[in-house]
Amino acid sequence: MKHITRSFFGLCLFGVLVILISLQIDLRQKYIQPSLEALFVHNTEGFVKEYTVKPEKYSCPSNVSSTRVEDILCLEKRTFLKNFKNPCWYEPSGKSQSSSSSVQNKTLRCLPYFHIFGVCKTGTTDLFFRLIQHPQILPNAGVLGKETWFWSWRRYGEYTDGYTKVTVKQFTRAFDAQKIGETKMSIEDGSQYSDLITGHGDPMDFWDHKHWRDIHQNDPYANVPKVMTPHLVKHVLPNIKLILLLREPAERLYSHYYHGGYGRTPEEFHHDVIAGIQRLNECVERSSYRGCLYGHNLTTTLPLPLSASLYYIHLKEWMSVFPRDQIFIFRNEDYRKDKKYSLFKLFEFLEVGDISTRLVDTIVNLPKAYETKLKTVQGSMLNETWEILTEFFEEPNRKLAEMLNDDRYLWKDTAFNYRPKTALRKNLSKTNTLKRYYERKKASKLNPNSEIDQLIKVSKNFEEWFAMVKKRQEEKARSKGSILKTSKVPYQQKKQETKDISMKKYKLDAKLNRSETHNYLKKMVKFKSMEPVKIVRRDNGSHQSRSNVNINHRAIGKRGKRRKTRNI
Repeated sequence: MKHITRSFFGLCLFGVLVILISLQIDLRQKYIQPSLEALFVHNTEGFVKEYTVKPEKYSCPSNVSSTRVEDILCLEKRTFLKNFKNPCWYEPSGKSQSSSSSVQNKTLRCLPYFHIFGVCKTGTTDLFFRLIQHPQILPNAGVLGKETWFWSWRRYGEYTDGYTKVTVKQFTRAFDAQKIGETKMSIEDGSQYSDLITGHGDPMDFWDHKHWRDIHQNDPYANVPKVMTPHLVKHVLPNIKLILLLREPAERLYSHYYHGGYGRTPEEFHHDVIAGIQRLNECVERSSYRGCLYGHNLTTTLPLPLSASLYYIHLKEWMSVFPRDQIFIFRNEDYRKDKKYSLFKLFEFLEVGDISTRLVDTIVNLPKAYETKLKTVQGSMLNETWEILTEFFEEPNRKLAEMLNDDRYLWKDTAFNYRPKTALRKNLSKTNTLKRYYERKKASKLNPNSEIDQLIKVSKNFEEWFAMVKKRQEEKARSKGSILKTSKVPYQQKKQETKDISMKKYKLDAKLNRSETHNYLKKMVKFKSMEPVKIVRRDNGSHQSRSNVNINHRAIGKRGKRRKTRNI
């Protein structure tokens, strides 16, 4: 009996303790606000809090205005063709599109096989450019052959002609279904199989969710969303391969600041960093980090894209929808250090065929696809700015490292690298131009008839090729000089050739002696009327000049003086 009584009191005490803890948490969230005494306010509970909000069963409203965005969650799920590696399907052909392949009165449509969904200014353009060098991977018809801007912008009418809201059907036109359908190979059972894949790289999809209120299943008056871009992507492409490239958050923010046109100098960046952190802290006082980052107000009003570098919060949203093994996550610092290894791992993740080591080396040695020129000109951020951002991102990076179970995402191996400002030059130097020529030629088919291209073929790197070309040019110059020395014209011969040219120019008879020729030339030089003179020879050996008056008044010399010309 005593044992039962003790258990009962223990359960009661435990229940009271749970109630008190819950009340304490509620009171803390309600009344205790972050302090503004320090610039860096990190609400640890805001980062630690698990996002357990799961959307209810999707409702499909019947009365939907035609001006609203497409209700993707209420679209019928597609069954993709098994003889295509890429997600494709046939639908009854209507008006044929340029990017579709009609087979038996049906139109082939395709969606992306992979998606580089983040993050801006981490090297996604360079990565995508190298991936599509694989013979099985095709680019798309978007910006730079990479960006479609569908999930975050164009679906909601942003960056479209006349604010037209793009649909999933229109989204498929960005992918070359015709080439995917035409390129097939026979497999063991005798059927045809297409192993080509395509994808897109829209790094804003990771963090830019400002249009979440336009999703039909969300309450437009709520503070936080229930359904976001990951849910929409999962509904349309449940097996899509996701690729996420991360970079040290302060450096990423600094590059994004110039790329997005937020400012133009390190001093402006320093000022906007302080203002942006203060604005975020003020917002966290009234709401949660999730409400601040995904609310429409902060996304559009912060003086810089600070929220895009808070990787932990955004990644939590995607990992609550997609399993971890469906997302390939790696760092820009590791990618730049060893591109070859990163590409091999990515090709393995995408399950494409093996390629030769020589082709991989060619892909690795391609020039950088894109670089923010203004950042290069302005140099690095201020040291004070680096210290502020390092302290600000310390807590988010710690939570990211815990979530991924990888201490590399603390970025302790990344130190501040001071880079001075450089002068902006419109034209590249001669060496850089030659280097770009060398890299372009090395990656393309060489001309067998070109001596320079053959030197590229035998050289190991640019420096060796440059030295070989310079040496060859010096040899040609020496050989050309020796030829000129051996074929130099003697003085008397050269003088006679000059005299013959003058005689022919002035239409003088070769039989005139030297004195007579000199007198006639002297007379013509002093002839003020500028009459064309014709020299004729009489039968008795004497000479006579016959003039036809034809004064040329055309040319005027300097300072308004007439310039005398003669037609001889």
